[in-house]
Amino acid sequence: MRRKSKKVIKWSFELAYAVGLITTDGNLSKDNRHITLTSTDRQLLYTFKCCLSKNNRITESTPKKRFRKKAFRVQLGDVVLYDFLIMIGLSANKSLTIGELKTPQKYFVDFLRGHLDGDGSIIYYKDQYNTHLNPKYIYDRLFVYFTSASEKHIEWLQKIIIKLKKIHGNIECLKFKTKKSSNSFYRLKFSTKEAKIILNWIYYKPNLPCLLRKYLISKPFLTPSSPTQVVPSFKNKC
Repeated sequence: MRRKSKKVIKWSFELAYAVGLITTDGNLSKDNRHITLTSTDRQLLYTFKCCLSKNNRITESTPKKRFRKKAFRVQLGDVVLYDFLIMIGLSANKSLTIGELKTPQKYFVDFLRGHLDGDGSIIYYKDQYNTHLNPKYIYDRLFVYFTSASEKHIEWLQKIIIKLKKIHGNIECLKFKTKKSSNSFYRLKFSTKEAKIILNWIYYKPNLPCLLRKYLISKPFLTPSSPTQVVPSFKNKC
Protein backbone atom coordinates (compact mmCIF):
# COMPACT_ATOMS: atom_id res chain seq x y z
CA MET A 1 0.00 0.00 0.00
CA ARG A 2 1.39 3.41 -0.96
CA ARG A 3 2.03 5.74 1.94
CA LYS A 4 0.07 8.97 2.05
CA SER A 5 1.77 12.28 2.71
CA LYS A 6 0.56 15.85 2.84
CA LYS A 7 3.85 16.98 1.31
CA VAL A 8 3.70 17.43 -2.46
CA ILE A 9 6.83 17.38 -4.58
CA LYS A 10 6.71 19.85 -7.46
CA TRP A 11 8.88 19.64 -10.54
CA SER A 12 11.61 22.26 -11.02
CA PHE A 13 14.81 22.41 -13.04
CA GLU A 14 16.76 21.50 -9.89
CA LEU A 15 14.60 18.46 -9.17
CA ALA A 16 14.72 17.32 -12.80
CA TYR A 17 18.53 17.50 -12.77
CA ALA A 18 18.67 15.51 -9.53
CA VAL A 19 16.32 12.88 -11.00
CA GLY A 20 18.68 12.56 -13.98
CA LEU A 21 21.56 11.86 -11.60
CA ILE A 22 19.55 9.32 -9.61
CA THR A 23 18.48 7.60 -12.84
CA THR A 24 22.09 6.96 -13.81
CA ASP A 25 24.24 6.91 -10.67
CA GLY A 26 21.64 6.52 -7.95
CA ASN A 27 20.25 3.60 -6.02
CA LEU A 28 16.88 3.13 -4.33
CA SER A 29 17.15 0.78 -1.37
CA LYS A 30 14.63 -1.98 -0.73
CA ASP A 31 13.58 -0.40 2.57
CA ASN A 32 11.36 2.10 0.69
CA ARG A 33 13.13 5.04 2.27
CA HIS A 34 16.77 5.52 1.32
CA ILE A 35 18.22 6.98 -1.88
CA THR A 36 21.98 6.82 -2.46
CA LEU A 37 24.06 8.63 -5.06
CA THR A 38 27.67 7.59 -5.72
CA SER A 39 30.21 9.50 -7.79
CA THR A 40 33.93 10.06 -8.15
CA ASP A 41 33.19 13.80 -8.34
CA ARG A 42 32.57 15.26 -4.90
CA GLN A 43 31.37 18.51 -6.53
CA LEU A 44 28.55 16.58 -8.21
CA LEU A 45 27.30 15.34 -4.84
CA TYR A 46 27.31 18.86 -3.39
CA THR A 47 25.28 20.06 -6.38
CA PHE A 48 22.90 17.11 -5.98
CA LYS A 49 22.31 17.98 -2.31
CA CYS A 50 21.80 21.61 -3.21
CA CYS A 51 19.17 20.74 -5.81
CA LEU A 52 17.17 18.86 -3.19
CA SER A 53 17.87 21.28 -0.31
CA LYS A 54 19.58 18.55 1.72
CA ASN A 55 22.54 18.78 4.09
CA ASN A 56 23.37 15.08 4.46
CA ARG A 57 27.02 14.19 4.93
CA ILE A 58 29.13 13.07 1.99
CA THR A 59 31.26 10.04 2.82
CA GLU A 60 33.97 8.11 1.05
CA SER A 61 32.52 5.04 -0.60
CA THR A 62 33.90 1.51 -0.49
CA PRO A 63 35.84 1.15 -3.75
CA LYS A 64 34.08 -0.78 -6.51
CA LYS A 65 35.50 -2.25 -9.69
CA ARG A 66 33.65 0.27 -11.86
CA PHE A 67 35.54 3.14 -10.20
CA ARG A 68 39.23 3.53 -10.96
CA LYS A 69 39.66 6.23 -8.35
CA LYS A 70 38.24 7.27 -5.01
CA ALA A 71 34.45 7.45 -4.94
CA PHE A 72 32.06 9.34 -2.69
CA ARG A 73 28.46 8.80 -1.69
CA VAL A 74 25.57 10.61 -0.12
CA GLN A 75 22.52 8.84 1.28
CA LEU A 76 19.15 10.48 1.79
CA GLY A 77 16.39 9.13 4.01
CA ASP A 78 13.25 10.64 2.47
CA VAL A 79 10.05 8.61 2.21
CA VAL A 80 8.21 11.29 0.21
CA LEU A 81 11.00 11.64 -2.36
CA TYR A 82 11.35 7.86 -2.55
CA ASP A 83 7.65 7.43 -3.33
CA PHE A 84 7.84 10.23 -5.90
CA LEU A 85 10.69 8.46 -7.70
CA ILE A 86 8.74 5.20 -7.72
CA MET A 87 5.72 7.04 -9.11
CA ILE A 88 7.64 8.45 -12.08
CA GLY A 89 9.10 5.07 -13.03
CA LEU A 90 12.25 4.39 -11.01
CA SER A 91 12.67 1.35 -8.78
CA ALA A 92 15.16 -0.56 -6.67
CA ASN A 93 17.56 -2.58 -8.87
CA LYS A 94 16.47 -0.42 -11.80
CA SER A 95 19.52 -0.76 -14.05
CA LEU A 96 18.20 -3.47 -16.38
CA THR A 97 14.48 -2.80 -16.09
CA ILE A 98 14.11 0.97 -16.30
CA GLY A 99 12.05 2.23 -19.21
CA GLU A 100 10.16 5.46 -19.77
CA LEU A 101 10.04 8.02 -16.97
CA LYS A 102 7.21 10.43 -16.31
CA THR A 103 9.18 13.64 -16.74
CA PRO A 104 7.41 16.84 -17.81
CA GLN A 105 8.48 18.02 -21.26
CA LYS A 106 9.30 21.44 -19.77
CA TYR A 107 12.00 19.93 -17.56
CA PHE A 108 13.25 17.12 -19.79
CA VAL A 109 16.35 19.09 -20.81
CA ASP A 110 17.37 19.47 -17.14
CA PHE A 111 16.78 15.77 -16.57
CA LEU A 112 18.94 15.07 -19.63
CA ARG A 113 21.78 17.23 -18.30
CA GLY A 114 21.69 15.25 -15.06
CA HIS A 115 21.67 12.02 -17.07
CA LEU A 116 24.76 13.18 -18.97
CA ASP A 117 26.57 14.27 -15.80
CA GLY A 118 25.74 10.99 -14.09
CA ASP A 119 26.75 8.28 -16.52
CA GLY A 120 27.22 10.02 -19.86
CA SER A 121 30.33 11.43 -21.45
CA ILE A 122 31.58 14.21 -23.70
CA ILE A 123 34.56 13.31 -25.87
CA TYR A 124 36.57 15.83 -27.88
CA TYR A 125 39.79 15.41 -29.80
CA LYS A 126 41.55 16.60 -32.94
CA ASP A 127 41.65 13.92 -35.62
CA GLN A 128 45.08 13.97 -37.28
CA TYR A 129 44.84 10.54 -38.85
CA ASN A 130 45.23 11.81 -42.43
CA THR A 131 47.89 14.45 -41.83
CA HIS A 132 50.38 12.20 -43.59
CA LEU A 133 48.42 13.01 -46.76
CA ASN A 134 48.10 16.71 -46.04
CA PRO A 135 49.10 18.62 -42.89
CA LYS A 136 45.83 20.55 -43.15
CA TYR A 137 43.72 17.42 -42.68
CA ILE A 138 43.00 18.05 -39.02
CA TYR A 139 39.39 17.79 -37.89
CA ASP A 140 37.56 18.47 -34.64
CA ARG A 141 35.75 15.37 -33.36
CA LEU A 142 33.06 15.82 -30.74
CA PHE A 143 30.84 13.09 -29.31
CA VAL A 144 28.14 13.12 -26.64
CA TYR A 145 27.06 9.79 -25.12
CA PHE A 146 24.10 8.87 -22.94
CA THR A 147 24.47 5.43 -21.36
CA SER A 148 22.17 2.83 -19.79
CA ALA A 149 22.08 -0.91 -19.17
CA SER A 150 18.44 -0.82 -20.32
CA GLU A 151 17.70 -0.76 -24.04
CA LYS A 152 14.13 0.39 -23.38
CA HIS A 153 15.36 3.40 -21.45
CA ILE A 154 17.89 4.50 -24.05
CA GLU A 155 15.25 4.13 -26.79
CA TRP A 156 12.92 6.33 -24.76
CA LEU A 157 15.64 8.99 -24.45
CA GLN A 158 16.13 8.94 -28.20
CA LYS A 159 12.38 9.18 -28.84
CA ILE A 160 11.98 12.29 -26.68
CA ILE A 161 15.08 13.97 -28.13
CA ILE A 162 13.78 13.36 -31.65
CA LYS A 163 10.44 14.86 -30.65
CA LEU A 164 11.92 17.96 -29.03
CA LYS A 165 15.05 18.66 -31.14
CA LYS A 166 14.56 16.68 -34.37
CA ILE A 167 17.94 14.97 -34.06
CA HIS A 168 18.33 11.20 -33.89
CA GLY A 169 21.77 10.17 -32.77
CA ASN A 170 22.65 6.49 -32.99
CA ILE A 171 22.08 3.69 -30.47
CA GLU A 172 24.97 1.28 -29.95
CA CYS A 173 24.99 -1.99 -28.02
CA LEU A 174 28.30 -2.71 -26.34
CA LYS A 175 29.18 -5.99 -24.66
CA PHE A 176 31.66 -6.65 -21.90
CA LYS A 177 32.64 -9.75 -20.01
CA THR A 178 33.45 -10.34 -16.37
CA LYS A 179 34.70 -13.50 -14.71
CA LYS A 180 31.13 -14.44 -13.80
CA SER A 181 29.03 -13.24 -16.72
CA SER A 182 28.68 -11.44 -20.03
CA ASN A 183 26.76 -8.17 -20.00
CA SER A 184 25.56 -5.52 -22.40
CA PHE A 185 24.97 -1.81 -22.11
CA TYR A 186 23.52 0.69 -24.53
CA ARG A 187 24.56 4.17 -25.43
CA LEU A 188 22.96 6.92 -27.47
CA LYS A 189 25.69 8.62 -29.47
CA PHE A 190 25.60 12.09 -31.00
CA SER A 191 28.43 13.08 -33.32
CA THR A 192 29.89 16.52 -34.01
CA LYS A 193 26.99 18.51 -35.52
CA GLU A 194 24.26 16.90 -33.43
CA ALA A 195 26.53 16.88 -30.37
CA LYS A 196 26.80 20.67 -30.58
CA ILE A 197 23.01 20.94 -30.78
CA ILE A 198 22.67 18.78 -27.67
CA LEU A 199 25.23 20.79 -25.70
CA ASN A 200 23.72 24.17 -26.61
CA TRP A 201 20.33 22.78 -25.62
CA ILE A 202 21.22 21.43 -22.19
CA TYR A 203 23.30 24.48 -21.18
CA TYR A 204 20.50 26.89 -21.99
CA LYS A 205 21.16 29.54 -19.34
CA PRO A 206 23.84 30.49 -16.79
CA ASN A 207 24.06 29.16 -13.26
CA LEU A 208 22.44 25.81 -14.01
CA PRO A 209 23.25 22.81 -11.81
CA CYS A 210 25.87 20.82 -13.68
CA LEU A 211 29.15 18.99 -13.37
CA LEU A 212 31.68 21.75 -13.97
CA ARG A 213 34.24 19.39 -15.48
CA LYS A 214 31.89 18.41 -18.31
CA TYR A 215 30.62 21.95 -18.78
CA LEU A 216 34.17 23.17 -19.39
CA ILE A 217 34.63 20.57 -22.13
CA SER A 218 31.39 21.80 -23.70
CA LYS A 219 32.08 25.52 -23.37
CA PRO A 220 34.10 26.02 -26.61
CA PHE A 221 31.19 24.55 -28.59
CA LEU A 222 28.48 26.78 -27.16
CA THR A 223 27.32 29.56 -29.45
CA PRO A 224 29.01 32.93 -28.75
CA SER A 225 25.66 34.55 -27.91
CA SER A 226 24.72 31.81 -25.47
CA PRO A 227 24.24 33.00 -21.87
CA THR A 228 25.97 29.83 -20.76
CA GLN A 229 29.30 31.40 -21.65
CA VAL A 230 29.16 32.47 -18.00
CA VAL A 231 30.72 29.73 -15.88
CA PRO A 232 27.99 28.07 -13.78
CA SER A 233 28.05 29.05 -10.12
CA PHE A 234 25.03 27.07 -8.96
CA LYS A 235 27.02 25.55 -6.10
CA ASN A 236 27.48 28.99 -4.56
CA LYS A 237 23.72 29.30 -4.09
CA CYS A 238 23.61 26.48 -1.55
